[in-house]
Amino acid sequence: MINNDYSEKEIAIYNGLISLMKEGANPYSIKVSDIAEAANIGKGTIYDYFDTKEEVISKAIIFNMTNEIKNAFNRVKSKDNFKDRFYEILNIIEENLGNKLSTINILLSAGGIEKFYEYLLDTKYNIKRFIVLINWEISEFLQMGIEEGVINTKENSFYQIMAVHGVISFFSHYINQRELYSDIEVKAAKDTAYKMLLKALN
Repeated sequence: MINNDYSEKEIAIYNGLISLMKEGANPYSIKVSDIAEAANIGKGTIYDYFDTKEEVISKAIIFNMTNEIKNAFNRVKSKDNFKDRFYEILNIIEENLGNKLSTINILLSAGGIEKFYEYLLDTKYNIKRFIVLINWEISEFLQMGIEEGVINTKENSFYQIMAVHGVISFFSHYINQRELYSDIEVKAAKDTAYKMLLKALN
């Protein structure tokens, strides 16, 4: 997804760095020349846009996270009912938890969050922004369930949002620890998660 707030060269730099990290490179050992080569630009061009390598790392991760979250939201919103939207959330989690640099993995894993903090210049602001955005999207998702009559809870909005987070956490645990639940198929785990969510919200 191309963000119009960035120039083509900035996007090339961000994508170049992220590709290096996804290949296993440690951001602290990556050289500016490595980033330039991955972005297919001259080394000096990077300093036209950024003051330090650390700034490139921080902004590249934020750029990547923003795009992943936007893409996930668009996928969920492409479904036209509460149940299908919830299953799409689970599909996205299943696809992304194996990726160490995935936004979904970062946000659901304590270790991932710690790793994420290491590379950001303005951690507090950015983490808060992402969490607020995700909770807002969950509220919209819940409103759909209420309008469909699938959700009839009298609990407050905080309870409802935490119920969604709790069920997502359960499913994430299952995906990360599949060897402990070898007798449970992924579809059965998704069906169980949906059943848990309905019980919590009714």
